Amino acid sequence: MSVRRFFSDSIDEALGRAELSSDEAHHARDVLRLKTGDALSIFDGEGREFSGKLLSLTKSLGEVGDLQEIAPAAPESPLSITQASVVIPGDKYDLVVQKAVELGVARFFPLTSMRCEIKLKDIEKKLTRWRRIALDAAKQCGRACLMEIDEPLDVKTFVKTMTGTCDRRIFFSEREGKKLALDPTPKSLISVIGPKGGWDDSELAAARDSGFEIVTLGGRILRAETAAIALTAILQHRFGDIN
Repeated sequence: MSVRRFFSDSIDEALGRAELSSDEAHHARDVLRLKTGDALSIFDGEGREFSGKLLSLTKSLGEVGDLQEIAPAAPESPLSITQASVVIPGDKYDLVVQKAVELGVARFFPLTSMRCEIKLKDIEKKLTRWRRIALDAAKQCGRACLMEIDEPLDVKTFVKTMTGTCDRRIFFSEREGKKLALDPTPKSLISVIGPKGGWDDSELAAARDSGFEIVTLGGRILRAETAAIALTAILQHRFGDIN
């Protein structure tokens, strides 16, 4: 059986011990049925991972000892991607968040737009759920870094805020864009992915005015959730570690 992975933000390297939060302890005790002495691994959300043994476990707290630093199960990409995706209705956005983690996205922004069907105040209520999905996805895919999920923004505010923050800033659109240029090769980039109804003209203009590259990937029509996953995979293939 593979060693189970847990997140902890309470790691004491000097003592070689770590604590599991109530949520992680509940998962270990009541879902996975782990026992004292079982081997597991702990990651800190910032890129470090440790092997250890379960010393004690209650429904509200777990203690792990005999910590030894190990290489994370999955390495981080050399490409730091900030993905900004307009929120879509239902639970489809859960999939977008989960796959962003699996594909190595470092930072994630939920966006609203003129054709977004969900209000900003309703999006804010879902942040806790999405952050939990991101944590679970990191545990399952072997990443030792947690994908940061920021507060939601309107797309026009976002592009103005992100001016000059990464090597390249790419605004994907089904119209009025150019092919994805291979040069220059970035170490960091922003990827903006729109709603199912496409961008309003004023949103495209705001992106251009803020220095974003408007990029169109051929004539294939994709659902919003498919586009978010496919475009991130393409970026990792072109500039990152999917080869």
